[in-house]
Amino acid sequence: MSRIPCRARTTGTRAIVAGVIMGLATALLGLGLGPAEAAATDARSQRAAVRSSQAQVASQVDALEGSQAEVSTALAALEENVRGQEAAVSDARRQADASSAEAREAEIAAEATNKELAALRAKVAKYAVAAYLDPPGEELLRRFEAVSAQEDETRRALIEMQSGSDADAIDQLRTTRQRLEEQQKRAENAKAEAEAHVAEAEQALTSLSAAKNQQAAFATQVRLRLDERLSEAMYLSKLDAAFGAQMAAEAAALADSVSRVPVTPVTPGDSSTGGSTGGSSGGTTPPVTTPGGSVSRPPLTTVGGITVNSRIADSLSGLLSAASSAGFRLGGYGYRDINAQIQLRRQNCGTSEYAIWQMPADSCSPPTARPGFSMHEQGLAVDFQSNGSFINTRSNPAFAWLAANAGRFGFTNLPSEPWHWSNPG
Repeated sequence: MSRIPCRARTTGTRAIVAGVIMGLATALLGLGLGPAEAAATDARSQRAAVRSSQAQVASQVDALEGSQAEVSTALAALEENVRGQEAAVSDARRQADASSAEAREAEIAAEATNKELAALRAKVAKYAVAAYLDPPGEELLRRFEAVSAQEDETRRALIEMQSGSDADAIDQLRTTRQRLEEQQKRAENAKAEAEAHVAEAEQALTSLSAAKNQQAAFATQVRLRLDERLSEAMYLSKLDAAFGAQMAAEAAALADSVSRVPVTPVTPGDSSTGGSTGGSSGGTTPPVTTPGGSVSRPPLTTVGGITVNSRIADSLSGLLSAASSAGFRLGGYGYRDINAQIQLRRQNCGTSEYAIWQMPADSCSPPTARPGFSMHEQGLAVDFQSNGSFINTRSNPAFAWLAANAGRFGFTNLPSEPWHWSNPG
C-alpha cells in the first residue's frame, strides 16, 4: 500500500480530528424536546359531578311545600356542593401556583446550565483547533487511514490522543447537555400543568357561581316558608301550646340551616319569589300604610267564629255548611293583624324599613317572620280545627274531607301544613 505524503497525511488527519470533535460537540448540543405529558387526574371532577348531581336533585325539592326533613336535607346538599366547589377552586389555584413556581425554578436552572454548556462548548472547540494545529503521531494516523476504521474507533483514538482534561471536558459536555434537556423538559411539563390547573380553576369558579346561585334561589324559597312557619308557630302557641312549641322548634332548626346562606333581599309581593302563590306566602300587593305608620286592615267578616277577608266570606260559609252536613264540626282562625307582626319585627330585627320589611327571618334574634308574607294578614287563609283540635296530620279524617271537597269552595292546602287552607278570593 502506497504511503501518503506526510504533509497530506497531516492535513487530512487535522480535518478528521477536528471533524470528529466538532461532530461530537454538535451531536451533544443539538436540541430536541418530547411532548409535555398531559396533567391530570379526573378524581376531583368526578367528586364535583356527584355533588352537582345531588344539588340538582335537592334544588327540585319544593321548599314551600316539602316536608321539614326534605327541605333540611336539600339545604345540606346545596351547602355541601358550594363548599366542595370552593375547595375545588382553591385547590386548582394552589396547584397552578405550585406548577408555575416549579416551571420558573426549572427555567432558572436551565439558564444557568446553558451558560455552563456554552463555556464547555467553547472549551471543546478549543481542543478541536489544538488537534488541528498539533496532529497526533504516526501510529494513530495509520488507524485513521485504515479502511476498516469505525467512528467509535476514531473517537476512542481521539480520546486516547488527548490529555485527561480533554476527555473530561467532552464527558462534562455530554452530561451537561443531558441535564439541560431534563431541565427544559421539566419546565415545559410544569408550564403545561400550570395551564391545565388554571383552566381547571376557571371551570371550578364557573361551577361555584352556578352552585351559589342554585343555593340562593332555594334559600329564598326556604325563607318564604319560614315567614309563614314562624308566624304560625307564634300565633298557634297561644291556642295550642304543645303544637305551637313543636312548630317553633322546627322553624328554629330551619332558620339555623338557612342562616348560613348569604341573603338575597326579597320584597313583599315580589312574584319572582313565589310570594304571590295561593300557598303559605301571600303578599300579592305591598302593604298600604296609614299616615300613622300602621297598615290598614282589609274589609273583614266573621263566619262561624272565623274572621276572614269579606271577599271570601261566602266561600267559607259554604265550606263550613258542607262540612257540617258531612259530620265534621270545623272551626279555626283566619285574619291576623299585620301591625302586631310589624311591632314584633321592630323589637327583634330593628327599626329601619329594611329591618321591618325585608330582612330575612333568620337574620333576626330570635328569628321573626316578615310582615306581608302571610295570607292570614290579608284574611285569605284559615287554620282549621276539627272538634276543637288543629288538623295537624294528613291522616286526620277532617283533612281527607277537606282534600276532597275544599276545592269546590276555592280553598287549597299548603301540603306541609295540613291545617292551613287559603283562598285568594
